[in-house]
Amino acid sequence: MDELIIASRAVHFAALALLLGAPFFRLAVSPHGSARGWPAGRAIELAAACVALVSGLGWFAGVAATFAGGWSDALAPDILQAVAFETRFGHLWTARLIALLALLAIQALARPSRLRDGALAILAAALTASLVGVGHGMTGAGHGPFVARIHMAADIVHLLCAAAWIGALFCLGQILRRAVTGGETADAAGTTLRRFSGLGYWVVALLLMTGCINAVVMVPSPASLFVTDYGQALVWKVAFALVLVAIAIHNRVVLTPRIAGREPGSLRRLWRSVVVEQGVALLVLVIVARLGTIHPVP
Repeated sequence: MDELIIASRAVHFAALALLLGAPFFRLAVSPHGSARGWPAGRAIELAAACVALVSGLGWFAGVAATFAGGWSDALAPDILQAVAFETRFGHLWTARLIALLALLAIQALARPSRLRDGALAILAAALTASLVGVGHGMTGAGHGPFVARIHMAADIVHLLCAAAWIGALFCLGQILRRAVTGGETADAAGTTLRRFSGLGYWVVALLLMTGCINAVVMVPSPASLFVTDYGQALVWKVAFALVLVAIAIHNRVVLTPRIAGREPGSLRRLWRSVVVEQGVALLVLVIVARLGTIHPVP
């Protein structure tokens, strides 16, 4: 049961990251705007919305099995009804399902425009922020209402920044791949890189700040980082996140100037580095998916 929930959460998080990052990329980063923000975007985003829907169903099935105490009764009508209508998870899951279907309809039917991208970004942001309600976002309630509100706000900002960065990073990788194969000009790729890097500084700063707030609330003592399952998983998450930041700094400080200087092979090296960065980001999402199933205190 836990394995299905963790796998479903990881896939769901990755799909949501793309659904939020892609319109964000087109609106704030790409020099082409909404008409042609990144290659094959529409088909990939439609697939991501379908994956988010299926993984959400898998997540619900895992929770139902946990609620029933096993798989034998997990799909019984009374169990499904109880989970859907008598639990906070069920109420939130139903609302998220409606929002996801609306997002899927816009993806499939609306023509590319800034208005369409704005609607997609708002729906994807709402879906991402709502994950706080099915994770540890309410844990701060034990510290008083003020801390609970601060923790919830920090968790929402942390989720939004992480999803937007990871999703936009995938779009950036597609632009660089096209530049390497001749489907995109080096000047357009350079403009995209500069815009992405400029926004990246703010995103990383917010991630670090909100991550520290969450850690203070969730981890009762520094020793808990090494003697609890939650703490150990958090250490791994932080370690991989620091690897992500190191790769991003290397890309910005070392590789991007080489592209500006027209150094041969620099675009290909940057593209490969971004692919590695994407892989590390997926590992972070898997750890985050597991963190949500671990109680933060022993």
